Amino acid sequence: MTHSDVTYRETPLGLELERIIPAPRQAVWRCWVEPELLMQWFCPKPWRVSRADMKLRPGGRFNVVMEGPEGERMECPGIYLEVIPGEALTFTDAYQEDFVPQPTSFMTGYVRLEDTGEGATRFIWGARHSREEDKQRHLEMGFKDGWKAASDQLETLSQEIAAQSRAPDFKVPEFKAKVRTSLFLEKDALLAAEFYVSLLPDSRIDAVYRPDPAGPELVVEFTLAGTPYMTMNGNPQAQPSFLSSISVLTEDQPETDRLWQKLSEKGGQPGNCGWIQDRFGIHWQIVPKALPRLMSQGGPGQAARVQSALMSMTRIDISGLEAAAQAA
Repeated sequence: MTHSDVTYRETPLGLELERIIPAPRQAVWRCWVEPELLMQWFCPKPWRVSRADMKLRPGGRFNVVMEGPEGERMECPGIYLEVIPGEALTFTDAYQEDFVPQPTSFMTGYVRLEDTGEGATRFIWGARHSREEDKQRHLEMGFKDGWKAASDQLETLSQEIAAQSRAPDFKVPEFKAKVRTSLFLEKDALLAAEFYVSLLPDSRIDAVYRPDPAGPELVVEFTLAGTPYMTMNGNPQAQPSFLSSISVLTEDQPETDRLWQKLSEKGGQPGNCGWIQDRFGIHWQIVPKALPRLMSQGGPGQAARVQSALMSMTRIDISGLEAAAQAA
């Protein structure tokens, strides 16, 4: 397969396109997740994207409006189902933001990116449909030619971003927050920050500072549930430490379980009493609001029972804490 070759595959209800894009994976990823970049390539000319409203987290909105040369307008509201920074996206029009069902659904789409060496990226774009007639309609709409043209535009834009990143125009960052926690990593500062902001509402990437924008990044500023943080690259001696951690106060057991599962993925290391180390080496404390409530009610006896139950847990189980609190 040469850089310009496109491979198409069909399954009973699916369509898929694969090609090698001669640009770094991070440059291709940026074209998918930064609205101002996605608008430049996402639909084949003479159509254009007039609006891209995106919130990069599972359940976050992925709303795109496309307009044609004769005034045609196509609104495509949906949400992200999966966000794996730098590697994978899955989105669907079956729901609006925060998993509110839509009356009809056309497809679930997915993107997969992987390094192939020498600064190139294997790009896979696919669509799954619930009905054969929707798949056929997608083909009639021009899935093959349309996505070949769009991916040509994606390739061109990704290469431009990679070329710009090599220009020596790095400026000293103008940091936004007066006080913020800094996480000093060996590498993957942007991937870590993108993963973190996908976990919690009121989270976002605020700024990325790159001597080479295609990677690695030097500093990434981000907001996590309203709190400012930054990640930094360039610490080859970075070692996980319990001296600092990100503590999250969760509302209930489902939120506790969701965060625990996400932080456990790809080599995360669960610890005791709600502590967990993610795959980037950062320690977290996932603490349900029920824990301090149960520890402060009922006197020293109840607090001791809750504390004893807590010490036997890895992921904190609220029902177990409540049972200990109520024990005679």
